[in-house]
Amino acid sequence: MGVVSDTLQVIYFDKNEHTMNMKVPLLTLSLLTSLVVFLISCGDDDASPNKENSITSFSINGTEATINESSKTISLDLLETELTSLTPVITISQNAEVNPASGVSQDFTNPVIYTVTAEDGGMETYTVTVTSLIRSFSFNGQDYEIVLSNMSWVNAAAFAVSRGGFLAEINGADEQDAVFGALTEASISIENTVAPDGGGASYVWIGGNDLATEGEWLWDGNNDNIGTQFWMGLSDGTAVGSLYNNWGNEPDDFGSGQDGLGIALTDWPLGVAGQWNDIDHTNELYFVIELN
Repeated sequence: MGVVSDTLQVIYFDKNEHTMNMKVPLLTLSLLTSLVVFLISCGDDDASPNKENSITSFSINGTEATINESSKTISLDLLETELTSLTPVITISQNAEVNPASGVSQDFTNPVIYTVTAEDGGMETYTVTVTSLIRSFSFNGQDYEIVLSNMSWVNAAAFAVSRGGFLAEINGADEQDAVFGALTEASISIENTVAPDGGGASYVWIGGNDLATEGEWLWDGNNDNIGTQFWMGLSDGTAVGSLYNNWGNEPDDFGSGQDGLGIALTDWPLGVAGQWNDIDHTNELYFVIELN
């Protein structure tokens, strides 16, 4: 039967290369080990405080901002019309603090300055600018929104419904002029809303489509397959019930899938800016909402 020893035999060589044995009590060795650990942990208290004072992420309503670290600017585009009470979620450097704090509602109508203070007291400031992607206007007592976000016709219609409206239905020359006038004043970057199958011109979606039956153009801006038919056929077709239309030399159902209605912002081979064209409904374009 073995016996548990309470000592540890240590073998070492002295300077004259003589071998020597020493028995060290295990309790003594344990105390020495604890002392070394204690001294190391005490040394950690002397570590320098963190100097980092950066904002590493910034988001509002799940949308991530773009952070330019060199210029200390943060920019964020939102599908919101109201910027006066938005609550950001902010991530910063370890052990740093930010003011205003993450989770605190702010008015972003104008740029907001955020100050990050590092653990060592060093400060850095960031300028946060939030921009709305929605432009509002009214005509004849009716409210509209121009949405500067790229969506297919179907997704644009769904977003319009979520806003309490539908893709705009244009029922007369006065309304056409009002909508197109608002589009020209909306500071649209036309290169961001191009339909390649529409002669390479720039367009925005409105509420017409012939998704259900080719050639039967309906005002169906909420995409429930129920609406008023305003056109039948191709470019040589006819207006239904003498309802207003503003086609270029269209529709032509060029290729396939040209089932969405767009207002052109620029000229194309078969029409000019302001006229309508049938374009592929999967194009991702800006759009106009008519609110209920």
